[in-house]
Amino acid sequence: MTKTTALAFPASAVETETDASLLPAATADETPKERALGNLAYEAVLDLLVSGGLHPGDPIQERALAAQLGFSRTPLREALHRLEGERLLERGANSRLFVRQVTVQEILEALHVRRLLEPDAASRAAGQIPQSELERLRRRVEELLARNEPGNPEHQVLDADLHGVICKYCDNEMLAGIIAEVRRKTRMFSLKRLERRLGPVCHEHLAMIAALERGDGAEAARQTAEHIDNIRASILEKLARW
Repeated sequence: MTKTTALAFPASAVETETDASLLPAATADETPKERALGNLAYEAVLDLLVSGGLHPGDPIQERALAAQLGFSRTPLREALHRLEGERLLERGANSRLFVRQVTVQEILEALHVRRLLEPDAASRAAGQIPQSELERLRRRVEELLARNEPGNPEHQVLDADLHGVICKYCDNEMLAGIIAEVRRKTRMFSLKRLERRLGPVCHEHLAMIAALERGDGAEAARQTAEHIDNIRASILEKLARW
């Protein structure tokens, strides 16, 4: 691809986790309740972006959004400020907030960074993740394969869960935080656009889990790198058919 293409993708996701290390620090006058409400509002708005409830270019109607989600405007404003900082929202010429359009180039750059960082996280996490946690993840993947439901949103939830567990046990909070931030970008390309990949993704996840269960850091890193390479190739293939 020779130029940056400003294609408008819904803020939807290959993965939907929120890493605790990315949450804003509490201010001196912010109570725990206020902070909790702000985080809940953030998750609620992010879910709308992920699910396609809000689309690129949509204006943010603060009053209507607060009523729809059941929050007061104070925690909602905090959530919108965070999402603007993460470049999921942007301000127009009149300072009004809109859902931001994300370019193909940004998605590919994010995948490049993930390719550099996530194999290392998987290698570090190998042998550290409780077997019971890995067994839980493996059972969920096998259940999804057995059901063979390409449109099942559980695919996205499970993808986020697996990658989140790897980051949790990689024993490097900064690395985990950077990965979580970068993964937000690849949420912009919905798994629904890659339905033919859902079966292969499950098999890739099983290979990653097997390596983690064995405590084989080198193999966990290799499988993770291959997984990300396949995502990138599938996105490029999809775009070529547009």
